[in-house]
Amino acid sequence: MKLIKLCPLLCVYFTMSFNAFGQSPPVDLADLSLGDLLNAKIIRSQSNQITQDNFNKDPLNRPKAHLVSDRLHVSLSYIDVKFDTYKDGTKDLSTSDVLWSGPGSLEARTDENFPVVPTIIYQQAVQFTASYDISERYSIHASIPYIRQETEHISSVPGFSDFTIVSQGIGDIEIGASWFVPLNSSNSMLFNLGLSLPTGSIDEKGRTPRDANRDTQLPYTMQLGSGTYDLRPSITYTGKSGLWRYGANLNLTLRTGKNSRNYSLGNVYQADIWTRYERCDWIQPSFRVNAIVWDRISGQDDEITTAGPYPYPAAVTNPDYFGGTKFITQFGLRLKDPKGLLKNTFLELEAGLPIYQRLNGPQPSENWRMSASFVLNF
Repeated sequence: MKLIKLCPLLCVYFTMSFNAFGQSPPVDLADLSLGDLLNAKIIRSQSNQITQDNFNKDPLNRPKAHLVSDRLHVSLSYIDVKFDTYKDGTKDLSTSDVLWSGPGSLEARTDENFPVVPTIIYQQAVQFTASYDISERYSIHASIPYIRQETEHISSVPGFSDFTIVSQGIGDIEIGASWFVPLNSSNSMLFNLGLSLPTGSIDEKGRTPRDANRDTQLPYTMQLGSGTYDLRPSITYTGKSGLWRYGANLNLTLRTGKNSRNYSLGNVYQADIWTRYERCDWIQPSFRVNAIVWDRISGQDDEITTAGPYPYPAAVTNPDYFGGTKFITQFGLRLKDPKGLLKNTFLELEAGLPIYQRLNGPQPSENWRMSASFVLNF
């Protein structure tokens, strides 16, 4: 019966997974802690439902105070992603395959080689999220991300053979509300609607080969926000059977129009399925398969293009070189203190690798990712 309930979600997952992305702007990393927070609410609400059932069956042996759940939940999350080498479709490319040797060489300039090539890219996001339960069914939440990206480059432009650029700051703040629906004591759904506010900068500048004497506009992948109001609906299913807890999530990021720089980041569709083994109260291993769908950028920031037949100085400045397919497997550990002072707290650790990438390239490809989330319920 539980497998039957999972089938529709699994179908959605595998249907939507075949368009995921390579390197996304770091603003899309700031979607981490909310999932852990909502998942924690489901688990807590399921426990409350069991308690309520037991109370109804035997009210004399169950103190009423145990029916009161924690209302305030906060989390602090960190994610780190590394990109290295390139892909065009499923074909691996080296940075020398993407780098144009320059006007003094015999190599012809094409749409697939560039005078500037990002080589190693690190994206990090730290996110603080707070959620408050208005009732057992309804909650409101807000999250504030701090984002950092460091990108190493090589170039055929004199004076810029190799250089590094860093952008960092507050990203797009999200506010939202969720609705919890218990199906029974072991299965439940959570519906969430978030609104991402354009608080992250889309005017980040740095010293590039475009101008050696002043900072100029950086490409899409180094901006801290989308510049648009974005809708973020999600659906989460969680079930439990014996010592196994499992679930599936579908999360969307839907852009609304173009920003002040005349472009719109692509819509993002994320789906994952996961399972956790709860044999031990204080340490619980987990496994997750994640897929992300990301559309191409619509429009263009003309400040990052150049004149001539080849207007894109780097692959990350071409709106068409966004989009593709990615599956990621992640292994995790949840650490808890079930009886001590931190009994309402857990630490979630995960590390993952892409197992399949098909990118609209040439495009930077992901090497690995790792994350940590600390969740506390009051």
